[in-house]
Amino acid sequence: MKRTGGIILSALLLTAVTTGAESTHEVKKGDTLWDISRQYYGDNWKWPIIWQGNVFINNPDLIYPKEKLFIPGFPEGGEAIRIGEGGLFKLEAGTAASESTSAGSGMEAADGLNSFGHDSLNAFDSVLDEEPEFTVISTEQKREMVSTGDFITIDAGTEKGLNTGDTVILYEKRSRVEKNRAVYSCVGYARIVKAGDETSKAEIYKSFSSVSTGFKAAVSKEMTVKRPKGFRSIDSDISGEVVYLAENHTFSAEGYSVIVNIGHPLPVKEGDKFRIFRRLEENGVVKTEPVGEGQLIIVNGKYSTMYLVGSGMEIMKGDIVRLSKIAVY
Repeated sequence: MKRTGGIILSALLLTAVTTGAESTHEVKKGDTLWDISRQYYGDNWKWPIIWQGNVFINNPDLIYPKEKLFIPGFPEGGEAIRIGEGGLFKLEAGTAASESTSAGSGMEAADGLNSFGHDSLNAFDSVLDEEPEFTVISTEQKREMVSTGDFITIDAGTEKGLNTGDTVILYEKRSRVEKNRAVYSCVGYARIVKAGDETSKAEIYKSFSSVSTGFKAAVSKEMTVKRPKGFRSIDSDISGEVVYLAENHTFSAEGYSVIVNIGHPLPVKEGDKFRIFRRLEENGVVKTEPVGEGQLIIVNGKYSTMYLVGSGMEIMKGDIVRLSKIAVY
């Protein structure tokens, strides 16, 4: 929206109107989120609530006639929106709105049974668009494998922007998914204790498996995942496939992660949930059977890491994933 510069630069906190109803608005020629917000909420400045509630809108300046927009309603007590990092809006529930979802709210509450249950991502696999910049070139006492509390040497220093006190994530290359992209497994974190011009000494302060020379490193904070407040079910044609299972296993199941060929520029984000299906052929007829459910925890380029929150059958490469629930924060 062209008229939003003032709020993106401010720390303004806006409270949504109190209403228990949700609506669907069919876009007409000349409509803008700015004007639609005033129509439903009585306030132009609440347009980000509609934007956040319609995951297919990539650019809030661009909405088109005949599109159907979900107009979120709010439980008694309302909700609030705030400015997030990078000028992005996020919904935050007020005291009353944080209670379990009622039938009128149209949203399924998140809990430890239907959502990713951890704040920190420990060992995980992800597809990186580019190989991590740095390499482990030696280990403490030249041991073949080292772990928590041990020291390593990295082939970069201040000349490449690596400084004392930086945290690096340590990766082991697992498998290639296409010519220029590979799966990397997070094996731990290290802190730079002495940065030279061309090399640096680092201490491994958290390891999930052994670290060896040749492993890769990149400057990064510890990876975390934000738990959604809840989910809104949608009818979506956004789909893809499972392309990699942890440790290159043949099967996977609830509690493990997989790699799927879903990512940007599709309108998906961390926290979104997907139903998982398998293609079956019986008597020449191809059908699909539900086998589980997964939740995106990392979205990198055209591939994402999905945590399996449920599995009625073993998950396999080639299984279909289809967006079914949008995470709401």
